[in-house]
Amino acid sequence: MNLLLALLAGLLQGAAFLFPTAQPLVWVGVACVAVAVHRSSSVLRAVALLALAATVRQAVALHWWVDTAHHFAPGVAGADFTLAALGWVVSGMASQLPAMVLLLTPARRWPLRLWFPFTWALGEAVAETLCGFSMTQVLHSQWAQPAMLRALAHVGWWPLLLLCLHAATSVGEAAVRRTPRLLVPAGLVLGALALVPPLPPVDDALSGVGVVHLASLAQVPRTTPEGTSLLVWPESTVRGNQRLPEGILPQPTPLAALADTPLSVASLAGLTLRTEGQYLTAAGAFDAQGRLLASRGKAVLVPVGERVFLGLRGRGEPLTPGKAPPLLSVAGRRLIPLICYEAFSRPTSLKGQADGGDLIAVLASDLPLVGSRFAWEQAVGAVILRAVEQRVPAVRASLAGPAVIVSSDGRVLARSEPGTSGVLTWAPVERTQQGAEGMTHRERGGAPTRRLARQASGAP
Repeated sequence: MNLLLALLAGLLQGAAFLFPTAQPLVWVGVACVAVAVHRSSSVLRAVALLALAATVRQAVALHWWVDTAHHFAPGVAGADFTLAALGWVVSGMASQLPAMVLLLTPARRWPLRLWFPFTWALGEAVAETLCGFSMTQVLHSQWAQPAMLRALAHVGWWPLLLLCLHAATSVGEAAVRRTPRLLVPAGLVLGALALVPPLPPVDDALSGVGVVHLASLAQVPRTTPEGTSLLVWPESTVRGNQRLPEGILPQPTPLAALADTPLSVASLAGLTLRTEGQYLTAAGAFDAQGRLLASRGKAVLVPVGERVFLGLRGRGEPLTPGKAPPLLSVAGRRLIPLICYEAFSRPTSLKGQADGGDLIAVLASDLPLVGSRFAWEQAVGAVILRAVEQRVPAVRASLAGPAVIVSSDGRVLARSEPGTSGVLTWAPVERTQQGAEGMTHRERGGAPTRRLARQASGAP
């Protein structure tokens, strides 16, 4: 029975990462884990059940890792599934490691609701530290829940996580002990979530920002929407390896790779830096003349795909982690540049805000996501959560996937379709004498954006 509960817990938690309507099930899964651990006849069995539930969660939520592993290591028979399975096991076990350790101590006799939330939260921090980022922290499954987003903006990541884990664990204990009073924490948390008011959005930093989405590197926009003063491009869109150091350059440096681009506007664009002993994927700040002002290398690298992990490496040359802070200034804005999977790294994004950034800009290449709509939605969800937690707007430029513009309150103000090329923009709704109040970006700006996408073709 406990084995089935652990399997069910993993399935419910994994499903919460795949479908917006299933997101509340993640807390049911936590309650099931609590029941299974509480009812275990031995410590070792409880540890095994924790490991099983976590691994199943990873395999369900991140099933698309199999295709991504094939992207990084093609031509090796069975390597795709083997690498994905290794990732599921390592990340799952790491996320429950503190709970497993505590179960081996006398503290396991304390009521589960008093210690399990803290070890779960600590385990998520351990998993993030081990891999550099984490895609299956339980709050990452809540990006489409307005009440959770409002609460996140008010109380912050860790308090919200602990409250929800305590409520879910209490439900599990109530079921085992058949003690209705243990349901009180869940009722209080649900009531509080229902009463949390929204915070007003702070989206001024989005004014004049254009977000580029590309079907391929051979299809780039030839024009920009009127009023655009800054373009955010996807990862690795500047051709060639640039023999330049990371950081602020002593003087603006023109790049031949941008010479043919017909867009005379300041940009944040992805490029590759190669200096002696270093090979970095970076975000670069360019002025309107296409001169590089400063760059920031990607610090959070994908295990195996971009860096050696447990002795394994992908097909490409391992990257060097960047050391510059996640902050770039261009066109009068202080941007927090995150490169692809760095959107799942809370510490990186928070560091950029602490350094003074007021607009999150994600430069993504979605080619490794190999067309998985589940992976796309998880990537967009991470951007939403970063924006809400930090109370700043965010944009996501994409190669082969969806680009988005996100309000500081978590609303998606504009979104492109994968496989299209163009520029997304957004401006605050303006009231007219005719009373056209409440008009959204999609109603005002969606059609011009789609027209631009159809016009965009040809190599730069």
